[in-house]
Amino acid sequence: MPRRPLNGIRVVDMTIGRGELCGRLLSDLGAEVIKVEPVGGSPSRAMAPIDGDHSLYWTFRNCGKLGVELDLADVDGRERLHRLLAHADVVIVCDEPGTVDGTGLDAAELGERHPHLIVASLTAYGRAGPYAGRDVPDAVIEATGGMAFKAGTHEGGPILPPGLIGDDTASVVGAWAVLCALWQHEDTGAGQVIDVSVNESLAQITDWSLSNWSRSFDAGQPGLEMRAGPGPVYTIIPCADGFVRLVVLSPRQWHAIRAWLGEPDYLQDPDLDGFVGRLMIADAVLNPLYEELWKDMKMLDVCEEAQRRGIVCTPILKPDEVLANPHLESRGTFDDVTIDDGRVMKLPSGWFEFDGERVGPVSAPPSVGQHTDAVFADLGDARPAPTAPLDPAKPLTGVRVMDFGHGGVGVETGRMFGEYGADVVKIESRTYPDFIRVVLGGEMSPSFASSSRSKRSLGINAKTDEGIELLKTMAKTSHVIIENNSTGTMANMGLGYPVMQEVNPDIVMMSSQLMGSRGRWADWLGYGPNTQVTGGMTHLWNYENDPVPAGSQAIFPDHFAGRVGAVGALAGALGNRRNGDGGAHVEVCQVEQVVGVMGDLLAKESLVPGSVVPRGNHSDHGSPWGLYPTSGEDTWVAICCRTDEEWAALAGLVGGLDASLDESARRDAEADIDAAITGWTGTLTNDEATEACLAAGVPAGPMLTGATQSTDPHLEARGYLQWLEQPPIGRMIFEGGAFQATGMIGPDIFPAPGLGEHTREIAVDWLGVPAEELESLVASGVLETDPPHGG
Repeated sequence: MPRRPLNGIRVVDMTIGRGELCGRLLSDLGAEVIKVEPVGGSPSRAMAPIDGDHSLYWTFRNCGKLGVELDLADVDGRERLHRLLAHADVVIVCDEPGTVDGTGLDAAELGERHPHLIVASLTAYGRAGPYAGRDVPDAVIEATGGMAFKAGTHEGGPILPPGLIGDDTASVVGAWAVLCALWQHEDTGAGQVIDVSVNESLAQITDWSLSNWSRSFDAGQPGLEMRAGPGPVYTIIPCADGFVRLVVLSPRQWHAIRAWLGEPDYLQDPDLDGFVGRLMIADAVLNPLYEELWKDMKMLDVCEEAQRRGIVCTPILKPDEVLANPHLESRGTFDDVTIDDGRVMKLPSGWFEFDGERVGPVSAPPSVGQHTDAVFADLGDARPAPTAPLDPAKPLTGVRVMDFGHGGVGVETGRMFGEYGADVVKIESRTYPDFIRVVLGGEMSPSFASSSRSKRSLGINAKTDEGIELLKTMAKTSHVIIENNSTGTMANMGLGYPVMQEVNPDIVMMSSQLMGSRGRWADWLGYGPNTQVTGGMTHLWNYENDPVPAGSQAIFPDHFAGRVGAVGALAGALGNRRNGDGGAHVEVCQVEQVVGVMGDLLAKESLVPGSVVPRGNHSDHGSPWGLYPTSGEDTWVAICCRTDEEWAALAGLVGGLDASLDESARRDAEADIDAAITGWTGTLTNDEATEACLAAGVPAGPMLTGATQSTDPHLEARGYLQWLEQPPIGRMIFEGGAFQATGMIGPDIFPAPGLGEHTREIAVDWLGVPAEELESLVASGVLETDPPHGG
C-alpha cells in the first residue's frame, strides 16, 4: 500500500463545480474527505463532459470521497452539518461572497462558529476586491487571468484552452494553502479562513507574462504581446502521420540537428550557434529543411531518433493516441475502470508517486448520500478547542529547503515554500547555471526573478568531492529537497534520494522529470511545452475543424507542476511531523500533469472514441460560449451562457436573437449567433461589453495580457501587483499571492538572489564552515560568490 501522509485528517468538501479537485487531491494524499451534497445530489453531477447520463467531470474529481446528503435549506440539516464540522479539521467551500449570507454557511461565519476549523474558500475573484462576487465560469477566468491570449494566430484570434485549467489550478493552490494552515494547526489547534482566488491562481501560472512585460515597460521598451501560433521557440513541424514539437535552444542541440541534416556548408556560420542567428532564418530555411527531412517519417520515429541524438522533440498526440501511448502504458498512467454497462473507462491513476508507488483514488466516487449514516455513526471525538489564538505569521518559518530546481518546475515549488516563510536556498553553479537565469546573457532575467524570488543562493560546484560533501552536510538539517533535473542526474552526482535519506532519514525529496523517472521515455529531454503536446493538450487547444495545430506560447504545465510538487512535498513533511512517517521521495511526472487536467476529457474519449476533438472557443458547458472581438486593437471579451436565463439576457442585449432558443437549438445556430454577438461587441470596448453583460446577469470578462493586467484595478486592490527593484536589472512587477488567510502573513516577496549571493553566510551559519576554510573553498572554486571570486 502506498504511503498517504494525510492519514488522520478529516475534510468536509462542500464545493459545487469549483474546487472539487482540491478535495480529491487531499483524499489521494490520505485525508478522509466527506462530500456533502444537497438533497438529490450535487448540480456538478450534471457537468460536462457527459457519457449518457453520467458526468465524467464528477467522476474524475470526486473519486475517493465519502458521500453525505444534507438539506442545508432546513435548520436541522444545517445543524447536522455543524455537528460534522465540529468533528472535522478542514472544510472547503466555493460560495461567492454574499450568496449565503444569513445562513451561517458563509466562510467567515463557519470560521467564527468553529474556531478549530480551517475554512478554505475558493471563488472566482476572491472574497474582496472590485470583482468579488462575480459568478463566472472557468472560461471567463482564462481570459481575465491571462491564459487565453497566448494561443492561436494573430489572424485567427485567441483560443480558450481545453479543460478547466483555472479551476483546477485554484484547487491545487487551495490544497497548498490548506497544508500551510495544517502546519500551523499543529502548534495551537487554531483554525483560520483561507481566501483563494481562481483568477490569481491562474494568473500566477501564465509563464512570466507580467514580470517580463513590466521589466520591458520600466526600461522604456514595452514588449509586444502578440499571438504567433507556437512562436519561434516551440516549433511545430509536420511529418508523415502528424506533427512534432521541436525545440532547439543550446549550441549542442543545434549541432546535433545540423548533423542530422547532413552538415550542409550554408549552416556552418558560427552565428547560427546562437538562437537569435537561427531565428533570422527559421521560416525561410530551417523549418522547410526539417519538414523535408521528416516528411516520410512517422512522428514517434522522428521523436525517438531525435531524442537518441540529444535533440528535444516530442509528438503532438491526439486523445486516442494519448490513451494508447506506449510510454504512458509503461508507467501505468491510466487505470482501467469497468463501468455498469461493461465498457472500460480509462481514468488517470493519480498526480503523485510516493516512494515509487502511485498515490491515487482509494475508491470510486460516492452515490448520492451513500455514506450518510455511516459517517454520522462514526464521527469520533469532537476536535478540541484551540489552545491559543493564532497570531498571523509566515506559516513555514523554520522549514529548510534545498532547491536544485531549474527552468520552470522545481523553481516554482521552491518559490511556494519561500513565499510562505521557509528558508529556501537555491543550489547553483556557474559551471551549470539555471538556463532561465542566463537566458538574456547576464545572470538575471525577469523570468528567473519571478520564480526564484524569496530565496537565498548558494554557489557550489557539485562536480567536486568537496561540494558533494558540503551538500550532504546541508541535507542533515534540511526538511525538503527539490529537483527537476533529467532522469538520473541526482543519482549520478551522488545526491539521489537513497543517499540523502541515509544522511537524513526525515528528508522529503520532490523530484519532477519530463516523462517521469521510469517508463519507455524516462530519459527523454525537453521543456514544459514538450509535455503539453505529448499529453494531448496542444491538439485540443486549436480552432475547430483545423487539422494543423494552431499552437500556443504557453509553457504549461511548468508552473502548474511546480505547485503540485509543492503540495506533495509539504504533505510528506506534514505526515512526518504529525505521524512520524519519516522521509519520503515524492515524484510528480510532468506529462501526467497535462493528462490530469484533461482527465475527464480523456475518459470521455476512452468511452466514446472520436468524441473529443478541438472545439475552438465553443464548449460543452454552455452556448453561446467564447471570445468575441471588441472595438480596440486585438481586444476581446469572454462571454458565456450556462443557462437559458443567461441566454435570454444576452439575446436582449445583442438584439435580433430569439431569446426562447434552448441550448440544443443554440448549438445548431452557433455560427449565426456568434456573428450577431460579434457585431454587438465590435461596437464596444471589452470593458463596456463586460459591464453590460454583468449588469444583465451574463458571465463575461475582458481578455487581459501582461500589459493590461499591470493596471487591472482588481489585481491592484488585492495586492497582486508587487513592484520591486530587482538587482541588477531594475524595477519589475512580481506576481502576488493567489490566496489570503486570516492566520498567515504572506506572501513574503523579496528579490531573487544573485548567483552565490548568500554563499558565505550559508557556509558559516548552516554548514558550519570555519572562516579560513571558507576562503580556501572560494579560491578553489568549490564555493562561488556574487560577484565571482569574492570580488
